[in-house]
Amino acid sequence: MSMKRKKDKDSSENWSHKHDFPISETWNTDNTVAQLIVPRLLAFKALDKHGHPEGMKDMREWNDAIQKMIDAFELMKYVHTCSKEENRVVEQGLDLFRKYFRHLWD
Repeated sequence: MSMKRKKDKDSSENWSHKHDFPISETWNTDNTVAQLIVPRLLAFKALDKHGHPEGMKDMREWNDAIQKMIDAFELMKYVHTCSKEENRVVEQGLDLFRKYFRHLWD
């Protein structure tokens, strides 16, 4: 076994001893984060919230924005390449997530 292959093998075998997550989650961080965010956004959307961000007309508009975030992360959960339309949905949802990230509280 070459020295490089041995080193690669050793590092992947020891990964779980050094980290609380599988190495595959580092290669697919976008998918992993999306998988974590979707259920939390779904739960947040279902809450009886106490308001909405400034600039939104009402709770319906806020819930629509949250749904767009959910749709974006749903597409990102397992997919590496998207169609043009899916990319538009992802970009719109991520823009909303960036804009309203600090408003995701009850």
